Amino acid sequence: MQIQSITGWQDHIQAGSQYLKTARNGLSRRAVFNNELIFQLAAMAIEKLMVGVCQYHRQMPTDHTLSGLLEALAEVCPLDAELAGMIKRVEQIDDMCTLAPDHRVPPGDVDVQGILLVGREVAGFVNQHVPVENKVFEAA
Repeated sequence: MQIQSITGWQDHIQAGSQYLKTARNGLSRRAVFNNELIFQLAAMAIEKLMVGVCQYHRQMPTDHTLSGLLEALAEVCPLDAELAGMIKRVEQIDDMCTLAPDHRVPPGDVDVQGILLVGREVAGFVNQHVPVENKVFEAA
């Protein structure tokens, strides 16, 4: 059976790859990139990459929170439990889509290293679930 993907999924993969690359490069440009910016870029990368895989597999996520994207992916190509747990921990550090504004603590250095690791792992997952010409080379 041939998979017919949702149009535009490659754009999500490409954008996610670029966000992740920018976040990783931000570590060496600390005068411009603080922890908050690096964390948010990496989070957007993870979101875009997960949406791209969902759309490739004809799954249109209705909820773009990280938890919602995990649920959408579970229906077509679930992540392993360890990676899913890592993604849920990222969401606990900073729920970017919360409807209730609250006082938040900016992510620390450990949080930044953690989300970049999650981004690298998600990129590896994407590389396993999309065609060769759309690989995310940031996974290495």
